[in-house]
This record gives sequence, structure tokens and C-alpha cells, in this order.
Amino acid sequence: MKKFFDVVIAVKERAALNYTAAMCIYLFFLWAFQQEGASLSALFSLLLVGVMSGLVQVVAFSGLLIKKLAYGWRMVLFFVVFGAILTVFAVGFGWFPVENAWAWVSFGVAFLLIFAAIAGGIEIYYRASGRRWDDRLDWYRRNRDKK
Repeated sequence: MKKFFDVVIAVKERAALNYTAAMCIYLFFLWAFQQEGASLSALFSLLLVGVMSGLVQVVAFSGLLIKKLAYGWRMVLFFVVFGAILTVFAVGFGWFPVENAWAWVSFGVAFLLIFAAIAGGIEIYYRASGRRWDDRLDWYRRNRDKK
């Protein structure tokens, strides 16, 4: 039962962050295309996408459900599953005209660029924080030996 609640809490936390990020991206595109309002169905679909994204993140990255999988394969898993989920939501909620080939190209390119930017940002953050922890560990070892 504890593992179930660990998964629920992790999904809830990620869903909140994902919904906030999705709203920021949505607001940017509303501003870029000079739209004055957002539809209720678009807001609801972004909430559902945030929850689904949180669930896929927990499955792919947390280690709570999949124990042994290389990080690169976890990225591929997330990319494929979340891309499929986004596509279903885009079609189901009418995010763009599905008969327009350029709309599909724009959707795919936007997904790739946003995924690459987020993945790159996470990688930079973890490398930077890893170095910071390495520096602290080195400082601790040097100072511990002096005593």
C-alpha cells in the first residue's frame, strides 16, 4: 500500500508542475497568435495532459515501477508514450485541424523542440548540481582528514 501512495504522491506533484508548464506554454501561444481567450475544453485537456505526463514521468523516471533501465531508454520510453498521448489529446480535443498536413508538421516540430529544450535543461541542471555535490564531498574529505 505504501508503494501505491508513493506513486500517487509522485504523480500528483509532477502533474501540478506539468499543468503549470503547459499553461505557460499555452499562454505564450495565445499571446503569439493574438488570441483573447482560452476555451474550457483546452484548459481541461491541458489538465488531463498534465496528469498523464506526470504518470508517464513516474513510470519512466522514478524507479518506483521500472527498476533497471538505462537513462537513455527511459528518455525514449517517455518520448514515445508521451508523444502518443499528446497526439491522442490533440486529435480528441481539436487542438489543430487534423486534415492540415502543415499543422501536423508544426505539432511535431513543437513537440520535438520543447522536449529537447526540457531534456537539455534537466541534463544541464543535473550536471551542474552533480558537480556542486562532488565539490562538497571533496571539501568534506579534505577537511575531515585535517582533524
